[in-house]
Amino acid sequence: MVRMSAFAALLMAGAAPSLAQTAWTAAPTAADIAAAYPAKARAEGIGGGVELVCTAARSGAMDDCQVLGEQPRGYGFGVAARRLAGTLRATGIVHGTEVRVPVTFAPEVLKSVPMTVKTPKWTATPTTADMQALVPKQADGPNEARVTLVCDVQAGGALNGCAIDREEPVGQGFGPAVLTLAPKFRTDLMSVEGQPTVGAKVRLPVRFSLTPAPQAAK
Repeated sequence: MVRMSAFAALLMAGAAPSLAQTAWTAAPTAADIAAAYPAKARAEGIGGGVELVCTAARSGAMDDCQVLGEQPRGYGFGVAARRLAGTLRATGIVHGTEVRVPVTFAPEVLKSVPMTVKTPKWTATPTTADMQALVPKQADGPNEARVTLVCDVQAGGALNGCAIDREEPVGQGFGPAVLTLAPKFRTDLMSVEGQPTVGAKVRLPVRFSLTPAPQAAK
């Protein structure tokens, strides 16, 4: 018998993308980014990045957004990002707060195959109890297991269409267990680097760390 002593969803750590902690309730989708992609950059297959500085309105909207930085210049990424900023809404930001908003234009968003977001921000994850309930019950089972899913992101940041991309060790039941938990994960509508998640794919790595349950004293 084993007992879970620790559980970690292996998320990439990074600095907060804005001057305030943001939880986006509305944001551009992958389709929105593709539609707004500047024509010259689209024709040349060039990606770009913009950092906007906006003021939070009482409604959570981003007002008076200005381009703080833009790379590369001369392709219209700044203008496109300012237009997209009109779709942004957030919670947890005090009215009047200055917020920095990164917006990434990745050429992959123009392809027919959904792009994979590099660094999603998870807004909901399973509890330890959820994980413990699904640990495969095996005698002499592995002490460590790793599973990576690839999932589609739907409206609101929910995951759908998940498939096992990696499972170590295989055949021990950890992959199917994580698939069962996939509905309990939710991602923010914008990634750390300012990529839209809705309409894209995300990689979900999960690690199990197991220790033998202590034997009762005789």
